[in-house]
Amino acid sequence: MQLSRRSFFRTSISAIGATAAVSALPFPAEAFAIGEPQRANQPVGPVLLNSNENPYGPWPSLKEKMRAALDVGHRYPDAQCETLVGKVAELHRVSTDQVIMGCGSSEILRVCAEIFGGPGKTLVQASPTFESLGHYAETRGTKVRAVPLNSKFEHDLEKMGPAGGEKVGLVYICNPNNPTASITPRKAIEAYVKTLPPETYVLIDEAYHHFALSSPDYVSFLDHPVNDPRIIVARTFSKIYGLAGIRLGYAVAQGETAKKMKAHSSYDNVNIVAAKCGIAALDDAAGLAAAIKRTEGDRTEFIGQAQKRNIMMVPSQGNFVMIETGKPVRKVIDYFKSQNVMIGRPFPPLDTHARITLGTPPEMQAFWKAWDGMGS
Repeated sequence: MQLSRRSFFRTSISAIGATAAVSALPFPAEAFAIGEPQRANQPVGPVLLNSNENPYGPWPSLKEKMRAALDVGHRYPDAQCETLVGKVAELHRVSTDQVIMGCGSSEILRVCAEIFGGPGKTLVQASPTFESLGHYAETRGTKVRAVPLNSKFEHDLEKMGPAGGEKVGLVYICNPNNPTASITPRKAIEAYVKTLPPETYVLIDEAYHHFALSSPDYVSFLDHPVNDPRIIVARTFSKIYGLAGIRLGYAVAQGETAKKMKAHSSYDNVNIVAAKCGIAALDDAAGLAAAIKRTEGDRTEFIGQAQKRNIMMVPSQGNFVMIETGKPVRKVIDYFKSQNVMIGRPFPPLDTHARITLGTPPEMQAFWKAWDGMGS
C-alpha cells in the first residue's frame, strides 16, 4: 500500500522527553476580522483537524486565478511555469537554474530519495518527523536511521552524524518539524552541517516556514542562505496559501544539484491551474500577511484555551499543535471521530500525544466541546 503525505508513521523508536508547558498569551480579537474567506460550513461532513491544511481555503486572489485557469485547461503550462519559476527565483534572489518545481513538495522529497539514496546509503532523519521521505528511501533500498528528538523536541543533531561507518547520502531536517511544530535553532543546524562529510547532502523542509517567523530561533535557509552546495531547501504552497489540493511545491539548490533533481522530476509536473495560482500567491503580499496574522491569532487562542484546561503541549511554531492527552492516542482519535471531529494520526513514540490542526473558530468550538466531553 502506498504511503501518502498523511499516512501513519510505523517506525518504532525509543521514547523521548516530556512536553513543556506554554504560558497563556493574549488573543488579538482583530485577527478574526482579517479579510480571508471563511470555509463553507460542513453540516454533515466531519470537522477536519487532521492534515495541517489551511481551513480557510485559498485566498480570494487565488480563487479568481483558479477559476480563470480552467478556461485554458486545454493548453500546456510551459509559459506559466516559466513565469512562476522566475518569480520564485526573484523572491529568493537566486537564478532560475537553481529552482526545482514539484507536484507539491512531496515530489521534491521523492526526487531527493532517488538521487541521494540507494543500496549501501543511509538517510538520517528525526523521529517523529514527516514520514514520506523515509518511505521513498526505503523503497529504493536505502537504510533509514531515525533519531529521536531531544527533550526540547529539537532535532538531536549530535546523534544525527554518520555512525558505524555508514555512508550517509542525505540528512532530512523538517523545520518547523511535523508533527511537533517545534523549532531546531538555525545556529545549531549550521554548526551541524559543517561536521558532515562532503558527500552528505542536507534537505531542509520549510513547509511551515510562514508560521515560524515570530520565533527568534527560526531563520530560513532561503531568506538567509549559506554558501554550502550540499543544502537543499524545500517549500510548499499547500499550507499558508491554502493550495494543498492543487499540489505545488519547489526547492532551491546549488546549480549542479538542481540540474540532477530536474532530471528526476516528472515532465510537466506543474499543471496550469497550479502555476497560475502560484504566480498570484507570490504577487499577493497583503494576502500573505493576512493569512499569517490569522494563523497566529488562531494559535494564540488555542494556547489560551489549552492553558485554561491545564493541557500540556509542545511549544508550537506551526499551524498545528501537539498536545498531551494523558490517554492512549488511538482511543482519543476514535473518540473524536465519534464526535465528528478528525484529528491527527498517531506518531510513535508520542503515544499519548495528539496533533491538532488549527481550524476556523466554529471548528475549534466543536473541538473544545468534544474535548470537554471526553472525560478522564
